[in-house]
Amino acid sequence: MRYKKYVGFPLVVIVVASLWFISKYKDVYKEEIEFNVNFINVPEDVVVNSTVNQLKIPVEISSSGFTLIWEKTFGNKLNLDFKKNTYSRNDSLFFNPSKSLKNMKRSKEISYEILNVEDQEVSIDVKRFDSKRVPLVNEFKIEYSSNFVPLKEPAFTLDSVTVTGNDTAVAELKEIRVTGKPIIVSDSITSININLNEKYPDLRFENPNISLTIAATQMTEGSIESYVQLINAPSNVEVKLIPEKVTVVYSTPIAQFDKIDNSDVRVIVDYNKVNDLNTAIIPEVRLINSNMVSSRILPKQIQVLTIK
Repeated sequence: MRYKKYVGFPLVVIVVASLWFISKYKDVYKEEIEFNVNFINVPEDVVVNSTVNQLKIPVEISSSGFTLIWEKTFGNKLNLDFKKNTYSRNDSLFFNPSKSLKNMKRSKEISYEILNVEDQEVSIDVKRFDSKRVPLVNEFKIEYSSNFVPLKEPAFTLDSVTVTGNDTAVAELKEIRVTGKPIIVSDSITSININLNEKYPDLRFENPNISLTIAATQMTEGSIESYVQLINAPSNVEVKLIPEKVTVVYSTPIAQFDKIDNSDVRVIVDYNKVNDLNTAIIPEVRLINSNMVSSRILPKQIQVLTIK
């Protein structure tokens, strides 16, 4: 019985104290605490002094007692957008908590109500670098496999970028040469993601993440039998072509192969280019269809016989 007496009394005290603590601190209070302000989305041409991101500003909030205890014990870090919450005057930058009150209230990092902040202007110590827009130059070695050929020149998502950093280096910069491991193209679209900050750690880029897109098409070959057409032959002579018919071997994208027929090719011999009565000449091959990329003829030469 004596044991239960000694144990029971402290237990009752703990329960009563807990109930008192809960009833007291569950209520909503107005209190002033300190926020640690941290600026995010700082422009690439700006370097913020480390002390700026250690700003402590007094803020009046409305919250439960439990939240107040937590905030006063562990503090609260508030991220504010640099561009939206600073302003310039006479080439200097400033931050005023009262002008950022609306942005602070909208912060998703805070679960309680912000009532008020002090109207005090704080000077922001920053260093600005020179900025310059320079073109990007592709220096990747690109190899095409599996009969793929380029459809057009490989292109970056941006043709130029704004670069900042060491003022001397930026002033001397004419272009950004982008290179890396060789690229093997084996598909119609190949995209390579590039982080310029990793390639040029001494510089800063407004848009460091770019990609190189390579458009290609897979080719195949076809052949067409075509009669050789003679032009500019004089009327007083007889001209014989040997052979009269040749094979035109052409290359085309696989997807366009069915869109080509015999009428898309003309093989021409111009008699004005014949110097002797009996000579061999390389005929001209005219590809009418734009889907035909290249061609060759078999045989390579035509024998032109002139009979007077």
